Amino acid sequence: MGRKLRRGAIGTMMFFLLQLVYPASFLFGLPARAMAEGMGSLVAFGALYSVAFLTGRNSPWRIVAFFGQLAILLTLMASFSLSYVYLLFYPVATVLHGSLRRTIALFAVLCASVGTLVAVERAHHVPLPAGFPYLLVGSLFGGSVLVYMLRAWMALDETNARLQAAQSEIARLSQAEERARIGRDLHDLLGHQLSLITLKAQVAGRILERTGDVRRARDEIEQIERVSRATLESVRAYVADMRATDWHDAWRAAEEVLAAAGIEAQMACEIDALPKEVEHAYAMCLREAVTNVVRHSGARRCAVRLWLDGRRVVLAVADDGEGTAEPSTASARGGSGISGMRARMAQIAGECECLGRDEWRRRALAWPAFEPGWVVVCKAPVPVKRQEGLS
Repeated sequence: MGRKLRRGAIGTMMFFLLQLVYPASFLFGLPARAMAEGMGSLVAFGALYSVAFLTGRNSPWRIVAFFGQLAILLTLMASFSLSYVYLLFYPVATVLHGSLRRTIALFAVLCASVGTLVAVERAHHVPLPAGFPYLLVGSLFGGSVLVYMLRAWMALDETNARLQAAQSEIARLSQAEERARIGRDLHDLLGHQLSLITLKAQVAGRILERTGDVRRARDEIEQIERVSRATLESVRAYVADMRATDWHDAWRAAEEVLAAAGIEAQMACEIDALPKEVEHAYAMCLREAVTNVVRHSGARRCAVRLWLDGRRVVLAVADDGEGTAEPSTASARGGSGISGMRARMAQIAGECECLGRDEWRRRALAWPAFEPGWVVVCKAPVPVKRQEGLS
């Protein structure tokens, strides 16, 4: 009917069609005309049953096939033997798909039709076959169980299909999140190192332009070469095994970048070590915050502090660059850097906020020693050890 049948469906259809050989055997020994009529009826009955496998679940042809099977069933019972009542399983299976209300209604029509035929036969004093009451009750009960079991199987099949779709969607979202995480990592890693290379190149250019000191310029160029090689190695290591950024490496790199930019750095680390599961997030946030200071703030001083506040680890980066009267607009500073830091902290149940000068004044914060234009604060609940002395 325009679509390929699944191999399992074809096998099921052929299995039940072959079962019609058993009722056909009852026709042998009858007059030729009666046998031909009975065989023709069973062939038509099987053909109508095949419609259930050749059409869609909600096809109207299933209803047509049901009533055709019902008419043939009643004909066989009236013309040959009431024992053919057990064939009612076939029309029931034909209309199982679709709404439950429709299935129950059609099953009721089937039961009422068979019951009416039996009543009419009894009214005409037609003897019942041996064991017919048990056969009738068993067929009706079996038909009811068939409705219940196959409807339950259909519901289970639909649930499995939804679960598979949900699993596929989860896998797709996980891949998207992983791609976003890798993108943030590479953005922070390369942005930090390329900022340093840019600063060193600018310093070398100013030296040559103002003083002509080739030796100092050569020193700066050699540092650029070292930084570029280190950046290449970092990218290779990251791509090779997704190595998480080390906190101490990020701390030293922050000091180097601030010094190269001519920004006075006030750095204090009051925590001995960060747990591995959060070290990467804090290291990348430090990289991004310092990179934003160097690129966007125009600051002369920058203060960086990592400390333990109760059960939370707090990383704060402040600079005396140009502030804003509206702290709510602070997220716009640094492009996608602030949103990236917020995403990283959210992954470890933390938070990141960007405070302007006015907000710093309202909170009356004692740190840093100078009045900052901006303060980026990252904090998350992490159990760590407190360092005995400040680094």
